[in-house]
Parts: sequence; structure tokens; C-alpha cells
Amino acid sequence: MERLVLNIKNITTAGCRKVLNFLWLVFLLVSFSGCYSTSSSSSDQNERVEYQIPAHLAAYYADLELPSGGTDLYEAVAVHTIGKHTNFLSYGERHNFLYDADANPEDSGQVILMYSGESRDRREWTSPSNPHPIQSFNTEHVYPQSMLEGGAVNDLHILRVVDARVNSQRSNRPFGSGSGGYQLLDDFRFFPGEEWRGDVARMIMYMNIRYDEPFEDVGTLQLFLEWNAVDPVSELEEKRNSVIMGAQGNRNPFIDNPHLATRIWGGPEAENRWKSQ
Repeated sequence: MERLVLNIKNITTAGCRKVLNFLWLVFLLVSFSGCYSTSSSSSDQNERVEYQIPAHLAAYYADLELPSGGTDLYEAVAVHTIGKHTNFLSYGERHNFLYDADANPEDSGQVILMYSGESRDRREWTSPSNPHPIQSFNTEHVYPQSMLEGGAVNDLHILRVVDARVNSQRSNRPFGSGSGGYQLLDDFRFFPGEEWRGDVARMIMYMNIRYDEPFEDVGTLQLFLEWNAVDPVSELEEKRNSVIMGAQGNRNPFIDNPHLATRIWGGPEAENRWKSQ
């Protein structure tokens, strides 16, 4: 029960937390505006969605139970994702997999840099131990490293290659709403760019499911739900997910199906990639 209460705290707004302690009155939450409840807070969540998991993912998700939504679905996805994480990498080992994960689909000798979208020679990673004469990119913790502990720091699902100067510009700033390309919105917030906002949202959702990391430290749940809906999964995200599964055993479920976030937290309707035939 301890983990269940903790997860509920992570996936609701602050104004709903006290109410959620009285689970036998959970139906009253529909009267609170602006709250992404983990129970049935709308007619949409009251309707069970039947998912048809694609054949190439059937073995991975074979033991995943899929309740209709809310807390039950959150717990099922969290337990499954944690259980599948069987290989725990050191931070130094990321070099063995990260550049394959972020490789340019059209040129495996190049990597795609997050935020700027540039393609760079994969040998240009920045390190005193790198003999390559040009060093231009480094590793970005999309959920800032300074806020993480233990194995979360080394999880490939939260790591991306990024231009070193852009990495410094973003620093550990939380994300905020914007338009166009990546930019500092003010001295406090960072917009990742329209082409990367869905990637960011799904990575932050993974961190909440996998490590109970709060949304509030890096943005808002509402913002990430919006980004998850408006920016569909890219080819690079799909490839990354498979490479990382091969390295550490687990996948980001919100890349496999962004609609899981809708069923868990509500918000705008995201793409359902597991539509029943």
C-alpha cells in the first residue's frame, strides 16, 4: 500500500492529494476542476478501451495486465516496466549503447542531437578520454541528473546526445510551453522545440512510472499530457526504444503507446497505437 499512495501523489495535482487519501470517496474528484485524477474523472475514462498489442511487442507485454485506466493501470504499467529492467548499466557503459540508440536512421555513423536536430559524427562525444580531434556533443539528462539518485542517473531512457552548448543552455531548467525551435523562455524555463516536445513528455512520464520522479520538478503533468498528444512518436523514438530494451531489458511504454498516458492521467486524447482491429 505504501507504493500505491506514493504513486497517487505523483500523478495528481497538489489540490487533489488530500482528497485521494479517502479512496472510498474517489468519485467526488470529478467535481474538482483542473485535476488529472487517477480514477474515472470523465466519461472517456469510464469507457474501457480494448487494446490490441502489435505482434512485434506481444512477447514483451505478454504478462502485462491492462485495467481500464487510472491508478490500476498506472500500477500495472509501473510494475511491468520495473520488472523488465533487468540489466543495470554503469554511467560509463552508456557509450556502448547511447550512440546506437541516437544514430541517424539514414547514416549510422552520425547521431541526431536532441533539441537542435542536427546530425553529427558519432565520434564527436566530449571527453578527455576521447582521442577524436573534434568534440561537440555530450550527454543530456532530460530529467536533470542533479535531481536523480542511484540507478536513475544511468537509465538510457532518460539520456540523449545533445550539442554541448545547448546542454549548458538548458542546464537543469524545467520545461515550459513555447513554439518553434528550442529556446530559453526566461531565466527559469526551457522549451525543447516543437519536434522534441513529445519525446520529452514521454521520457518524463517514464521517469514517473519507473522511479516515482515527480512531474512538478521539471514542468507540469498537464503540459506533458498536451505534448504527448500533439507530437506523435517518431521513427527515432521507436528505434531508441528497441536499442535500449536490448541493453537494459525494458521499454518506455509511452513510446509504444502514448494513449496509455490518456488512460492513466486523462488530458487530451493521445495517439492510440494499439487500436483493436
